[in-house]
Amino acid sequence: MKVIIAGIILVILIGTAGCVTSPAPADSGKHAIDVGTPAPLIGPDAAVSRNLDTYMTALTDAGRFSGTVHVARGNTVLLSKGYGLANYEFSVPNTPQTIMPTASNTKQFTAAAIMKLQEQGKLNITDPVTWYIPHATKWKDIRIYQLLNHTAGIQSDGAFSLIDRTDLTLPKTMERIMALPLTFEPGTSYTYSNNGYITLSYIIEKTSGMSYEGYLKTNLFLPIGMNSTGQDNARDVFSNRASGYTTMDRNPIHYDLQNIHNSWGAGSIHATSEDLFRWVHAVHTPGTVLSPESTTAMEKSHYGIDSGNLKNRTWIGHTGRNFGFISQTLYFPKENVSIIFLTNHDRTPVLTLIKDLSTIVFNESYSLPQKIDRKAVSLTPSAISDYTGTYAPAWEKSWTITVYSEGNNLFYDAVMPGDKKVELFYEGNDTFFVTPESNDAIIFTRDTSGKVNGLKMYTMEASYDGSEKVS
Repeated sequence: MKVIIAGIILVILIGTAGCVTSPAPADSGKHAIDVGTPAPLIGPDAAVSRNLDTYMTALTDAGRFSGTVHVARGNTVLLSKGYGLANYEFSVPNTPQTIMPTASNTKQFTAAAIMKLQEQGKLNITDPVTWYIPHATKWKDIRIYQLLNHTAGIQSDGAFSLIDRTDLTLPKTMERIMALPLTFEPGTSYTYSNNGYITLSYIIEKTSGMSYEGYLKTNLFLPIGMNSTGQDNARDVFSNRASGYTTMDRNPIHYDLQNIHNSWGAGSIHATSEDLFRWVHAVHTPGTVLSPESTTAMEKSHYGIDSGNLKNRTWIGHTGRNFGFISQTLYFPKENVSIIFLTNHDRTPVLTLIKDLSTIVFNESYSLPQKIDRKAVSLTPSAISDYTGTYAPAWEKSWTITVYSEGNNLFYDAVMPGDKKVELFYEGNDTFFVTPESNDAIIFTRDTSGKVNGLKMYTMEASYDGSEKVS
């Protein structure tokens, strides 16, 4: 699925992740975008700003959001504010300066770095990957652009585990990726691939002579003032860092420690919502960090970003998710509107939030969020047994989801760390939930004879991700 779940290494980095400790490049801040205290709004913009804040406050009060939001029309900031807590244990509030992982939004930074290297004459995206990784003999037919648009045939995951505390070197990670079989002949199909973007990280290092983070900071981040953006490591301690949470029975809980640093160019960058606005503004202003040709190629060919249509308006952006965090960048080019949020509450209703925030900005009708309180219905042991078994997710065949019963209760062991023995509560119509204050659900499917043959995971009010029952 395009919302990253899996990523979703020790190299010579420029300073500590999240902190700029090395000398800044000569053009640092050359195109810096000011997102300081916005001027007081008047007229329609003031009304939109109030409505946005009222909506986000209601969503937070309903227990469905914790994070930061940045909404702008051009350079006019309509909302830049934190909601909920960055750390529940110490009651630390979220602010626009709170730093969180961006997960798969990292991919647009990685893609932009590749386009920048092409502008600098250090590679061409039509080059064979083996020019830069000669020992990847099984990849002789893969071109760089196929890594960018997920058509290379490289498996999404399987090279590392986010709950492995070991920092892998990038070369070691590449050895593991190259050992995996291709899922299809390059260029003949599509599979969203985190490992493909880790491979792009390696190409960035090989061609630039710099660390992955160092190249991005020097050529992309610092020139536009993204001073709080860098490569993440769960062990690093720095100011303004948020903790990530999920919820169970209405209570915030932690996942196990995850090592997102090992996801490299697929999902390892952290940022603030202010920095993400700087990025969205810059990357969609050709000539700021990339040439017009590079920007057009990224947008049209979906290099690190997606596009679509929402209420007859074209959008460009990406969603990212890892354990306890979700990020969203959204840009409406015709209307010049940016909608960005970072959340440290991973049951955030992403699709609803995207729709409602854009609806408010465009002065259309909407409803304020309400609290959710789902009710469980009891099942007999024989009915429960219909659902037990092993399920293989369509998006990653190397994973499994095990559903099993204990007495009159149903549980599952998920692919996520920290998600062992999660109880499922029956709601009716083959639908189960795991916590009553969220619309997240597991919906089982049946074949024409009525036998359970799969399940769909409905998360973030954004996607149904299918799994086939294999035993």
